[in-house]
Amino acid sequence: MTIFIYNTNFILLVNPIIPPTKILDSLLLMQIALKGPSHGYALATCIEEKFEWKPSQTAIYNALKSMESDGLVTSEERIESGRVQKIYSITKNGKKQSEETHQHMKMHMMKSFTRFFSFMQMVGNIESSDESKAFQQRMHDSLENMRNISFIALLLLKEVPKETEKVIEEFLLSLKEIAEKNKIDLPKEGVLDK
Repeated sequence: MTIFIYNTNFILLVNPIIPPTKILDSLLLMQIALKGPSHGYALATCIEEKFEWKPSQTAIYNALKSMESDGLVTSEERIESGRVQKIYSITKNGKKQSEETHQHMKMHMMKSFTRFFSFMQMVGNIESSDESKAFQQRMHDSLENMRNISFIALLLLKEVPKETEKVIEEFLLSLKEIAEKNKIDLPKEGVLDK
């Protein structure tokens, strides 16, 4: 599935770098690797500041508990500011997984930037200003819809994965049929890779 990330300054088409269910785990591991041993609240605050996303405390602690049972982090209780805090540290296996995820993300980002610049070159081939403005408006509207679709799909994948995956596959097939019917060549690799 391709996810469309869109804000007013930037458009990027990316394949998920990591499975949606492991995004929080990866962010937590990267933060512990960068910042050193931390407690769950500090990690949540850091993620919110850096990514403007506020996962629930329950999600944070469930992810940390799962990673601890997988041997990616360890924990110890310490007294900080008069309170007992569970402090999480990354293990060798956790560092290895974090580094692998980081490398995978870098590789994926390079591919995504290549696609983005190819897309921008195509947009630059539009000849008139009016045609360009109309295309930009259609693109803006479509990307806003895709952002909403991606957001809803990610939420539904957890609750009803089979139904959601079926709808996504049908949507992709419908787009491919439209391209085929209109004799539009689609890339053989990259954006359409599964």
